[in-house]
Amino acid sequence: MVGFWIGLGIIVILVVLAFIKANLRVCHPNEILVFSGRKRRLEDGTEVGYRIIKGGRGLRIPIVESVTRLPLNIIPIDLELTGALTNGVIPINIQAMANVKIAGSEEEGLSNALERFLGKNISDISQVAKENIEGSLRGVLATLTPEEANSNRLEFAERVVGEARGDLMRLGLVLDTFKIKHISDDQGYLEAVGRRKNAEVRRDARITEANAEAEARLVAAEAKKKGNVAEAVADMTIVDAENELRVKKAELASVANRAEARAKVAGDIARVAEEQKLEEQRVKMNRSKYEAEVIVPARAEKEAKELRAVGDAARIAEDGRATAEAVRVLREQWEKEDTRELFLIQQLPDILDKITKMVADNLRIDKITIVDSGNGHGMPSYVKGVTGSIVAIFEEVKNATGLDIPEILRARKNID
Repeated sequence: MVGFWIGLGIIVILVVLAFIKANLRVCHPNEILVFSGRKRRLEDGTEVGYRIIKGGRGLRIPIVESVTRLPLNIIPIDLELTGALTNGVIPINIQAMANVKIAGSEEEGLSNALERFLGKNISDISQVAKENIEGSLRGVLATLTPEEANSNRLEFAERVVGEARGDLMRLGLVLDTFKIKHISDDQGYLEAVGRRKNAEVRRDARITEANAEAEARLVAAEAKKKGNVAEAVADMTIVDAENELRVKKAELASVANRAEARAKVAGDIARVAEEQKLEEQRVKMNRSKYEAEVIVPARAEKEAKELRAVGDAARIAEDGRATAEAVRVLREQWEKEDTRELFLIQQLPDILDKITKMVADNLRIDKITIVDSGNGHGMPSYVKGVTGSIVAIFEEVKNATGLDIPEILRARKNID
């Protein structure tokens, strides 16, 4: 049973797919699908027996609906009129081309197209459109002269489009473009008009050329006159400008000279002021240098001398006081007998040294030669003389100072 139901389901799916494939209709962008057979109501309340799909897809209900494709492609139409009468009953020949198509929306007249062209082939639609455009073309041409139609083809074509567009819309067609390709006539009217126009143009050209030449000469003379006047005015202007320039240069030179003089004076004043400042600085520097080199050292030397004088005076005073004190003490000690002798004994080496030094300074003996008479008394006599000299010196000291040096020495030896 399970296999049965599965097989049945597959069959049902296949049937559905086959149904969809058989009744699904795809609408391309350049066509309209019309599903006929069921009634529907339009937006304006009108009831129709079809529905329209423009682009996309739709599913046809079998038996009830049928599907018809209506192409929206451009339909080119070539127009060629022979002996078309213009205003003035002059026949001309016209070659033109137009592009039309079936309306693609309700606003363009799609309902009218469905009513008139559904199921028709392109050639039938093209023929209907061609006849309507030819009628509009003949109607517009009847209001124009051959010259107007030939000279202003753009306006002619626009008028034809305006006349034909309303008629075609009522048929459900849209006129995209309309162009006049060629206009001619069999009687040579346009050619004669052309020759006349050429003659008129050549005549007008010669007249215009003559007028232009005359005007050119007049303009040249006037321009020459104006040029001479302008040249004279320019010369006068140049002279005036040169005079003004000279005056301006003189004024500027005067101003420059005054400014230069003022600048020079100001520079001299500034230089003198700077030199005065520099001289003041030099005087100050020399004064400082003189003070540093002369006054300050002199003042310092003076103060040093004063300090040295004060020091020397103090030293002298102190030396005096010390000497006086020493003399006083020495005198006190000198008055004592034993002290006097002790002092003399202490001073004896100095006294002897000074005595011998005095003798040595006053008596110079380079060489002593002792001559013995042969009795053996030479050396003893010399020694006796030297000792005698010493004794004589002691006697002189005793006579001068009252000091008996040999006696003092013997007394000290006894004490020891």
